[in-house]
Amino acid sequence: MNVPELKTTIIKRIIEIDDLDLLKSLEGLFNTSDKNISKFLELANEKLQQENEYETEDFTAYIKEWVKNM
Repeated sequence: MNVPELKTTIIKRIIEIDDLDLLKSLEGLFNTSDKNISKFLELANEKLQQENEYETEDFTAYIKEWVKNM
């Protein structure tokens, strides 16, 4: 995805937001420096990655049962 497409996608997502508190939060974010925005997005990305790690399924019991039945 190139820069103009990405900008358009982001703008469309923002237009869909009806929550005033969320819009105010985004406004505050956009009013900060690029360095602060980058730091915020980095932290948000780390949190998302951690949440995804916890959502992985544990197939250990399944594998043990499968091996036992072989």
